[in-house]
Amino acid sequence: MLHFNSKILNTLVKSLLIAIILIFAVFLGIQFLSLKSVVNSQESPASSRGYNILVVGKSDNGTYLNQVAKGAMDVSENYNAAVEVYTGKSKAQEIPMQSLFDYASYLCADGVIAYISGNEPLQVPVNRNGTPIPLITIGNYLPNLQQLSFIGVNFSELGKITANEIISLIGKSKKVIILTSAQGNNSSYSTMMNTLINIISNEHPEIIIKTITVISETNFSKEDYLRQRLASEEGLELVVPLSEENTILAAQSVRDLNLSGKVKILGFGDSDDCHSYFEKNIVTELISVKTRNIGQKAMEELFEYINNGYANSYVSAEIEVLRQEASGS
Repeated sequence: MLHFNSKILNTLVKSLLIAIILIFAVFLGIQFLSLKSVVNSQESPASSRGYNILVVGKSDNGTYLNQVAKGAMDVSENYNAAVEVYTGKSKAQEIPMQSLFDYASYLCADGVIAYISGNEPLQVPVNRNGTPIPLITIGNYLPNLQQLSFIGVNFSELGKITANEIISLIGKSKKVIILTSAQGNNSSYSTMMNTLINIISNEHPEIIIKTITVISETNFSKEDYLRQRLASEEGLELVVPLSEENTILAAQSVRDLNLSGKVKILGFGDSDDCHSYFEKNIVTELISVKTRNIGQKAMEELFEYINNGYANSYVSAEIEVLRQEASGS
């Protein structure tokens, strides 16, 4: 009987010890959680951003995307958000847009700002619950893509602005050289060119417009090709490159041909290089879509949706014309 009672006593002691250990563990857990809560509440928003926003696109739009991302970063602290840029490193290491969207899904990003440069069908990024991640698009508009907002240029207005600036800059020769790239079926480019040509042909039929497509040939780089073409144009007074890349090529070619001050350039672009050539008076006027402003507007639309459940479906990007006479003011 005594032996039996000692077994019961030992069991009771062990059970009591286990209960005490469990109670102590729970107490420590409660203390740890309360301490962790206090530490988290004291962290500054800058040290731990609550939202992750991705800016994605292909490598040939990298300069443009970096400017957009800078604009988004300018206002990121207002939204407690971190902004990251993802593109391919080069044409040889291009990342398909769908893969960039899939990566945004993998990261469970809170929002995506995407430069759409083609017309391929795309599936929007989704979070782990299968819910679409809020998507802002720039570049080309794809009507079948489930995008929250599209921030774009009014290309008809851009064509009108360009035509008016050409008219104000044209010299005695009345000949305009427009530099184009291989645009394919880019409807936006067609809209801008149609508006530009219609205004000039209707209001100033004496102005002759000639287009040069900037290409790389077997024996020439784009730089060599453009220098050769510009050098062969008699009475050259005004060059209008319709892209950032062509603006830089035109400025370099005019400088290399010692035509600075003799040939005017109506350039396009918002990069540091374009602004540098404008400040050096190699580019006479600079038409720029304010890309940093696009990044700011994209953040506004994303967080309008995140916080209030709605956003504007279309937002116009701002267009700015810089002229030499106003550069010192």
